[in-house]
Amino acid sequence: MKTLLIAMTLILATARVEAQCTDDFILISTTDFSTGSTSSLDPVNKTPTIDLEPVGSDAVVRTFGGLVYVVNRGGTGNIQILDPCDDFNTIDQWSTGNGSNPHDIVVLSPTVAYVSRYDMTSVLKMNPQTGATITTIDLSIFADADGLPEMDQMWETNNQLFVALQRLDRNNFYTPVGTSYIAVIDLATDTLVDMNPGMGGVQPVTLVHTNPYSEVHFWTDTSIPGPAYVYFSAVGYFGVLDGGVLFDVAESPTSQTVILSEAEAGGDILDVEILTDDKGFAIVATPSFVTELIAFNPTTRTKTATMYSPGGYDLNDCEPSPLGLLLTDRKPSNPGIRCFSMYTNVQYPGGPIDVGLPPFDILVSVDWPTPVGDSPRATALGANYPNPFNPETSIPFSLASAGRVSLKIYDVSGRLVATLIDENRDPGEHVARWDGRDARGRASSSGVYFARLEANGTTETKKIALIK
Repeated sequence: MKTLLIAMTLILATARVEAQCTDDFILISTTDFSTGSTSSLDPVNKTPTIDLEPVGSDAVVRTFGGLVYVVNRGGTGNIQILDPCDDFNTIDQWSTGNGSNPHDIVVLSPTVAYVSRYDMTSVLKMNPQTGATITTIDLSIFADADGLPEMDQMWETNNQLFVALQRLDRNNFYTPVGTSYIAVIDLATDTLVDMNPGMGGVQPVTLVHTNPYSEVHFWTDTSIPGPAYVYFSAVGYFGVLDGGVLFDVAESPTSQTVILSEAEAGGDILDVEILTDDKGFAIVATPSFVTELIAFNPTTRTKTATMYSPGGYDLNDCEPSPLGLLLTDRKPSNPGIRCFSMYTNVQYPGGPIDVGLPPFDILVSVDWPTPVGDSPRATALGANYPNPFNPETSIPFSLASAGRVSLKIYDVSGRLVATLIDENRDPGEHVARWDGRDARGRASSSGVYFARLEANGTTETKKIALIK
């Protein structure tokens, strides 16, 4: 019997370790610009885990091969590698060069990565397992008068690396010099690609707006065959409506289309996310330097809604996730992560979610479930939040098509406690709320209950807990 108990203990311990190791995570870099840390959100129930691992005070986060690559920008100047299977502890940390100010990393394999260095003239090719420099690629021919090209965000496709060059005049308050570029690097030879052989020298891609600023994202229209596209914002002069969201073919970004102008958005576009051909989101800084979260239609190139405005320069990053659209809100009085429906643009209750220091950058490792079109792929019952709860909990669910919806609460004996919804609903995301009371308005006792959804021929049940 003793041997059996020991074996069962070992099995349970192993199961706990394996349960902690998952490819599904949401990691947030947090900072007060004096110190930095990381926190996580459970991708099912929003539960935060605060202050996992110290990072730089101006860090952005990327992922490859199940690991997290932290780009510690500014004076820190290194790449920090975290292991999600070990509570996001640091497993390696490598310098990118004194005074380099790294801004982005593209990891191609466990032993090959490229790093853009904002305060240097060359892209670094390194081995992220050893920290060794493999080579550098000189971009000094694209520098402006201050001697630096101000390389920032990057992407890779078709064995080529694309590097956004802001080209800002540091001697004149970092203002754009008139042209910004995309430098193209052949990854087979680590040499620059001439994008216009008809002209002398090695030519980059010239952008239609200056100062490429936001993270670069890929987008593919799955409804028709065709290439992948990239999009990002170019802000031009801060405080002036002279930029927009640029959209082009990923492997040949030579003729960008502006799918949202700053004039239409109402300010500098600091970050942008596109879900479908008619649904996008952006963080905008108005000419009075108040940041707002807006929704827009990429096809009609029009702003459709202002979703949230904290009243100050407080918003930095938004990311689609299984929880909805996540937003970093750095408002000094109440910082945290806010969550919005990607279909109705409405903020979910329970925010902001405290993640320790004010949130800065969000990394979502999993594909978020959104379709081509503007309704969810499936009818499903989500996990309620908070759980356990007292006195009220929110119960999210999605509908693939319109129809009759029944959402009811049962106790452990199968007795009906409360009917939350019994009506027709449109497709999309929805949230019901239960205040812990039964159909007669009486407070329910502490214990386990079950939420049961019946809709579109689907029946699904989730366990919830009421604690007093």
